[in-house]
Amino acid sequence: NAPQGAAAVGAPRTSMRNHLRCRVLGLDSGGTRDPMVRVRLALDGGGELASLITRESAELLTLAPGLPLLALAKATAVRVVPGGDPAAVEGATGLAGQALRLSRGSRRDEVTLTLAGGQQLVGFADRPNRLRTGSRVTAWLDDTAVVLALSG
Repeated sequence: NAPQGAAAVGAPRTSMRNHLRCRVLGLDSGGTRDPMVRVRLALDGGGELASLITRESAELLTLAPGLPLLALAKATAVRVVPGGDPAAVEGATGLAGQALRLSRGSRRDEVTLTLAGGQQLVGFADRPNRLRTGSRVTAWLDDTAVVLALSG
């Protein structure tokens, strides 16, 4: 029996509401002396995402193409904009989806969206906006805001 008040050992709980299942597609860097690695990810069900991490983190996680991972992001790091045709932006990934649920706020709306492959993502859209349930949207995530976790 654990002492009273002792924390249970297990999976950590975080404030990150977005947990996307994915696999490593590849790792890109500026060479062996570059301390940063851009990890390209294939989302389960379709779509791609990227995460910029340190070389040491990539080594500690033993990242290699095909490795299953979870890509984590705080909802506050996801910017949702109307329209479902993401243009390329360096250092960020745009994921097209459809607004599933909106929670209206005074300055911004919380948006739950469904990606093409069925995974869900939560983010925020600045007000005013014309978003409605069913609206086509793009969710933007900076590569530096995507945290990688081994899944299992």
